[in-house]
Amino acid sequence: MNSGLEVNVNEMFDKFKQLTAKEMDSAIKKAMRSAANEIKNQTLSNARSGIQTYNNHPDDPYNGDSILDAVRVTKIEDRYDGELSMKVHVMGTNKSDSQTYRFRFLEGGTQDRYSKTYKGQYLQKQKYLGRITPRKWFDTARKSVNVENIYLQTISKAIDKINNESI
Repeated sequence: MNSGLEVNVNEMFDKFKQLTAKEMDSAIKKAMRSAANEIKNQTLSNARSGIQTYNNHPDDPYNGDSILDAVRVTKIEDRYDGELSMKVHVMGTNKSDSQTYRFRFLEGGTQDRYSKTYKGQYLQKQKYLGRITPRKWFDTARKSVNVENIYLQTISKAIDKINNESI
């Protein structure tokens, strides 16, 4: 998750001085998780308002997952250069019994589609099948959620909690 975070370094450094490295890592990871979960929740909220039926039906051939299960948050990865990263995506899974693949087509849309055959016979004129217009629920959620603000609030709460405990 690349957030382009800008922070007043002097102010934050004064608060971070009193923390140990372990507590700092914990506060940063908690801030990343809360920002990623906020984006996920906003995406789900946007999708619920746009999809008419998203719950499974008793005769649904899929194995208990919903189309909304496509919105996922990965684990926090610690890279070799010391950077932490976390992904929020709407790609779902590649399992054959999952219906999460549908979300990516609703999110990004499709091109115009045409049928060349009908019941095994080639058509003289291709039949227009339509296209899916992009809904962009995830893109809207990314733009509407203020990641920097969530990040700073979560870290500030952790710093204040640790500072109050040490007094």
